[in-house]
Amino acid sequence: MAILYFFIFIMSFMLAGCFASKEEKMRHRALPFYNEALDNFLNGQLSSARDKVLLAIDKYPAFVEAHILYQRIRAKSGETKKLLKEYRNLMKENPNEPIYIYLYARLIDDLDEQERLYQKIIDIAPDCSWGYFGFGWVYYKEQRFNDAIDHFEQAIKLDPYNPLFHLNLGATYFLTKQNYDAEQELKKATELSPKMVTGWLDLAAIYYQRAQFDKAVQCLRKYLNIYPAAPERKKVKKLLLQLNGGRT
Repeated sequence: MAILYFFIFIMSFMLAGCFASKEEKMRHRALPFYNEALDNFLNGQLSSARDKVLLAIDKYPAFVEAHILYQRIRAKSGETKKLLKEYRNLMKENPNEPIYIYLYARLIDDLDEQERLYQKIIDIAPDCSWGYFGFGWVYYKEQRFNDAIDHFEQAIKLDPYNPLFHLNLGATYFLTKQNYDAEQELKKATELSPKMVTGWLDLAAIYYQRAQFDKAVQCLRKYLNIYPAAPERKKVKKLLLQLNGGRT
């Protein structure tokens, strides 16, 4: 009997591993298309970025970061209303799928409705990090920074390798004058995802505030190198010139 229980245990472990690897394989297949889409987006090539990110989503439909990039591309192209309708329909077609609730909620302006939807995510899937991250964003927008920090930290506990979570926690720490913690979180975000361009700008702001101008210059250079199509490129380049004696 003990041998039978041991065999059942081993089989259940193997099956769990198969399910996990299937998800990982889908993400792995989608990543090259996502990375190419992100590069195209950062270089201002929106049409090709859109084509590539749709391929990433096709390979891995639950790829939240790919959906977010797709939403950014569509919004930049002025397709906000169509985008909202598209993700509302996705949510209705998948009413018990937390990621589609999150992806719709993040697009709407009504913070109370966002909060209701994020609570729905947590009710459906208490271990879904995106529900807590969504709550953190709502509280950040409402300037309830301590509540935002609590929820960003909870999201990180559930998904410690998500650079977006570290980015937002770092930004909130910065606004609450917890500069050391802000620096650590922002550095973590850029380590996990060097193309998390907002992280480089935020780090530059911390170093500028500390009068660590050499470090601020390095971060600004990284931002400009990674993001040639940045809307703030002229302003950032001007600041870089001021900090670096007229040199870029």
